[in-house]
Amino acid sequence: MSDITDDLLRLSEDPNADPRSRRRQTMERLVKTLLAMADAEIGPDEAQHRHSIMHLTTIIRDMTGRIAEADDTTFAAIVREAAMLIRSLQRRQADAATSAVH
Repeated sequence: MSDITDDLLRLSEDPNADPRSRRRQTMERLVKTLLAMADAEIGPDEAQHRHSIMHLTTIIRDMTGRIAEADDTTFAAIVREAAMLIRSLQRRQADAATSAVH
C-alpha cells in the first residue's frame, strides 16, 4: 500500500507550491486514479461497482477544497483510506482478470 500512498503524496512539480496546493494536487491525482479504475469496470456485472466508484469520486472532487484545508492528521488519514480503497480495487480487478482467464 505504501507505493500507492507514495504516489498520491508525490510532491508537486513546483517546489514553491504551498501545502494546500500540494494537497489539492494529491486529491486531483486520487480522482484521476479512481476515474481510470471506474473506466476499467466495463462488464455488465460491474455496473453497480462502477457506479459506487463514480459516486465516491464525485464526493472527493466536490470536497477537494475542504480536504486540502484539513489538519495534517485528518489529511493523512484520508490518504491512507484512499490508498486502501485503491489497493482493494486493484485486487478486485486482478481477481476478475484471473477468473476470466480460467
